[in-house]
Amino acid sequence: METKSRYEVIADLENQKRNLIRERDSFDATVLMKKKHIKTLERNLEDQRDELKEFEANISNAKATIQDLIASIDDSLKRFSDVSNSQKK
Repeated sequence: METKSRYEVIADLENQKRNLIRERDSFDATVLMKKKHIKTLERNLEDQRDELKEFEANISNAKATIQDLIASIDDSLKRFSDVSNSQKK
């Protein structure tokens, strides 16, 4: 077992005291930082909610557009098939 000198014990205790003071003094800054982080998360959540509302509002238009594109492709395939069949005759 190592025996510390009186000066080493005092130095260790002073170091512990400095660390505790630093920790105590950082609480306010930590609370402020956490509050800012929560505000940022709340803003991001609100942005996500707005994006969801916009997406939901545009679903019917997007479905109609996709349905029109599908119908257009079906027409093109039918014409291509008709052209291919007429060339075979």
